[in-house]
Amino acid sequence: REAGKTYQDAIDEVREAVDFLRYYANLSNVVIPNQREPLGVFVCISPWNFPLAIFTGQVAAALAAGNAVIAKPAENTSLIAYRATQLLIDAGIPCGLLQLVLGEGANVGNELTSDSRVDGVAFTGSTQVAKKIKHNLLNNNNNARLIAETGGLNAMVVDSTALSEQVTRDVVDGAFKSAGQRCSALRILLIQED
Repeated sequence: REAGKTYQDAIDEVREAVDFLRYYANLSNVVIPNQREPLGVFVCISPWNFPLAIFTGQVAAALAAGNAVIAKPAENTSLIAYRATQLLIDAGIPCGLLQLVLGEGANVGNELTSDSRVDGVAFTGSTQVAKKIKHNLLNNNNNARLIAETGGLNAMVVDSTALSEQVTRDVVDGAFKSAGQRCSALRILLIQED
């Protein structure tokens, strides 16, 4: 309700969040301990359009890699992040290892990404904000890593073997679900001329 999702979009997002948790839990047991040392403190800044899945994915990835996490969700979907954090702590994530910080991105996000004690930032959102985060990290002589997902230019290729009914449904879903406000939204449609 907080994110304005349809019932099916909400179910799909819960499923995606569970997939992220399973994936990173398995990865942490097999791959990550043998590859590298944790960075330290990771700030995870998640968007409003996938307030559970991306929030959970960022947090789970950073925790699985052995980092402490400061999670800062989008201000308009902070209740979802609050409940997700409660569930993660109830599931056994130590409270001190995962901290939730709420507030406006322009203020709280700016402060977090300007702090020299931050060792990494995972961000999903606009290119403009990603550049601001990079600027903040560089200004503080911080060697922090930045992982930024800022959208994509997604295409669908339709050849002559496609069923027009299926293509129509997939084009509408791909372009307009979540009101088109997703990084994976269909933006280019390529159809075989014949």
